[in-house]
Amino acid sequence: ALENAVKKVNVDKNKITLVQDEDVLDTWFSSGLFPMSVFGWPKSSNELDAFFPGTLLETGNDILFFWVARMVMMSQTLTG
Repeated sequence: ALENAVKKVNVDKNKITLVQDEDVLDTWFSSGLFPMSVFGWPKSSNELDAFFPGTLLETGNDILFFWVARMVMMSQTLTG
């Protein structure tokens, strides 16, 4: 990332400071909880039994594989 930034803005790499966004991990983790947490998980509920796992998810094609696959695998692992 640093080398790409140096090339893009054409400055010395010592003048560039890269900082990782602290919310990235939380965003990825919490998105994996979404499919079941909206129905009251980890507690059992009629909604969870009726609507999880879902059969339809609308998302952008740019995140289809990584985001959705992770969401599905994580939710299936956590709910058994």
